[in-house]
Amino acid sequence: MRTFFFLIILFIISSCNKKGENKRVVMSSNPQEKICPKKETIGNQGSDSIVSNDIQFINDSILKGKFRLDILKYDFKNQKNNCYPIKMSKETIREFYNQGFNKLGDLNNDKKTDSVFVLSALNSCEEGDSYYFTDNIIPRIQTESNCCHPESIFSMGDIDEDGGNEIGQYYSSCSSVFKSINIWTLKNNRWKQIATFAFHSNNGKYEAFKDFHKLYKKTAKRKFKFLEISDLNTNGEAVMEWKTITMK
Repeated sequence: MRTFFFLIILFIISSCNKKGENKRVVMSSNPQEKICPKKETIGNQGSDSIVSNDIQFINDSILKGKFRLDILKYDFKNQKNNCYPIKMSKETIREFYNQGFNKLGDLNNDKKTDSVFVLSALNSCEEGDSYYFTDNIIPRIQTESNCCHPESIFSMGDIDEDGGNEIGQYYSSCSSVFKSINIWTLKNNRWKQIATFAFHSNNGKYEAFKDFHKLYKKTAKRKFKFLEISDLNTNGEAVMEWKTITMK
């Protein structure tokens, strides 16, 4: 009988710990980065909560009517895979997803300026935030990170000279100093990843967001150099190397 009660107590303690883990907010180790939330599924909070795919709330409150996002094509109601919308606090959405737009120039050669913005996961099957663009034809870029910001996407200019800019995506796990930068190009309305580079956020010379434009150089049509910052040596100095990439 004592063993039975002991097991029950252990189960209750374990359940409480798991609930607490969902409410953690992770601080970045880089003081230049913003705080990022760890998403949580919340219970019924009446008028202060919405579901994550509430397109009317997103368009009116987050995008403020400046752009009308169409999210139907992302199949957020995939009942077959139990991908159900997440209930979220309006306060959380306003605090972490009210960051506006970041202009990137023309991404798809339609002679119009495109911008990027960030939204949380649309359903329980998605692990992190996604980057959306102010042209519904341009597909989103999904991530497994909850530390995404509009300025994490930056334009690199038209490297391959096809009329659309290539972009860099600063990928952060929130807590680690070891980040990465993914390079993307848009081909036939699909994103193609060109390369990935390491970025040590405590390198002492280049700051996230502020210095992204200093990390790359176009050297010829379809060719560019990128400064990879992979680590710190024993003297605390950044290990850096310019790498050349040729787009195929």
